[in-house]
Amino acid sequence: MKPKHLVLLFVALLIVLAVAALCSRPDSLPERANDHPLTATTETTSRQAATEKPLPRGLHMPPVATPHTGSPKYDRSAWQHWIDEDVDCQDTRQEVLIAESRVPVSFAGDKACRVAAGQWFDEYTGQTFTDPSDVDIDHLVPLENAHKSGGWDWAADRRRAYANDLAHPEALIAVRDSVNQAKGSDGPEAWRPPRREYWCDYATAWVTVKTRWSLTVTVPERDALVTMLAACPAE
Repeated sequence: MKPKHLVLLFVALLIVLAVAALCSRPDSLPERANDHPLTATTETTSRQAATEKPLPRGLHMPPVATPHTGSPKYDRSAWQHWIDEDVDCQDTRQEVLIAESRVPVSFAGDKACRVAAGQWFDEYTGQTFTDPSDVDIDHLVPLENAHKSGGWDWAADRRRAYANDLAHPEALIAVRDSVNQAKGSDGPEAWRPPRREYWCDYATAWVTVKTRWSLTVTVPERDALVTMLAACPAE
């Protein structure tokens, strides 16, 4: 065979091999450029699905919002608390101490204005106290947190009502003073009761208070609440 014919035959063979290789490439393989977006979308969807599951106890998560950048700075004195609403000489703190004591309280003096002794079980730690000086009354959703999540826009009488809410037992609770001080104004994304057995009730109360007062939650706060509510027993 002439050399010219050999060259033509070799070129034709290369063309046939190239076409065969293209035809044998699987159509089902995704383009590499799409790998990461698909993974990211799946992860995002999974996170969204986790937070959109129905909450236990018939709860509904408050709306998510970022703190309002134009809101006035928190001023604790603007949230008047420990008032004597019914003018019986017992302010809000004394009323909670009386209501939550597991035994009848005793008073300092004859007027029954100030509690001197009782028995209080701290849900945060599981400890029991008999001296009211060891006990703080905790705003379960702290005043500063309420301010940042919508309360900044309230009138003075609504702030006062929130700070002295005796109508709903979950709003104000007697706890160990040092634990209350450690909590400060933190939400559940930054602080949780040391006693894990109380997480379900704590998160339930937090959501209930915020819903009642039309307050919002942040994304980290919402995620922390979902985690804590997972501790609730199956219904």
